[in-house]
Amino acid sequence: MDTIMKDLQQLAVLDPARGRMPTDMQWARSQAFIERVIAGEVTGRPAHQPLQRRLLIGVTAAVAAGGAAAVAVPALLPGAADKAVASWTAVPSARTGEQVLPQARACAGNDVGGSSSTVQPSDVLLAEQRGVATLLIMRKSSGTTVECLSVGDDTLASMGLADNRPRPAPPAGVATLETMSSLGDGDSMWSNIVGRVGPGVTGVEVRLDNGRIVQASVQAGWWAAWWPGPEGGEAEDHFTVTVHTADATTGYRPSQLPR
Repeated sequence: MDTIMKDLQQLAVLDPARGRMPTDMQWARSQAFIERVIAGEVTGRPAHQPLQRRLLIGVTAAVAAGGAAAVAVPALLPGAADKAVASWTAVPSARTGEQVLPQARACAGNDVGGSSSTVQPSDVLLAEQRGVATLLIMRKSSGTTVECLSVGDDTLASMGLADNRPRPAPPAGVATLETMSSLGDGDSMWSNIVGRVGPGVTGVEVRLDNGRIVQASVQAGWWAAWWPGPEGGEAEDHFTVTVHTADATTGYRPSQLPR
């Protein structure tokens, strides 16, 4: 029993909502989401086996396989996700490392990929703003590359993308898929997708089958996007990734992208 309690105490410090009390409505929504998870109505799918993600409410889940651990840390309070989805924009605003230093420090401070005590603007590889939500990809002092999505002080998700071993860049004009998933419930469900790009890729778009077009951010050899909806966690392809180069525009289903 003592060992179990110590483990729980160590996990408690990772809770992004530590010390905050939800309202009665938020408790009700969280309980409803858990019941849907138990009933198998909420799905999450990794892009490929080496980078698995398990999405849970109020706890941290980690699976290490193929070298890099992918971890999702959803906020306990559903209000942050509601704000992110309500203010979402299909076209992101680019952000510099200096502009997202508070979010980068929060991302670096969690245990995903090892905690970093200091953060420099140059550690941020990609950063974007959609409404009130900030998405960034950064390299921690351990050399591990991670992604974080946050709203203010609330971290919606944090995951490892690549460990500290050198990886060759994709070939010229090629976009790869690192990971994709969906998280949340009902109107607050959102999807996330991340990949890498080779030289010559000038832009990437996500074209949903319902006609919606989501412009991805492309920077420092990475591309990323998130949007309201469940498509990232569906068992079948429900959108197209369009890759732009100076010479061509090519559409791929996620299952067709190199991994």
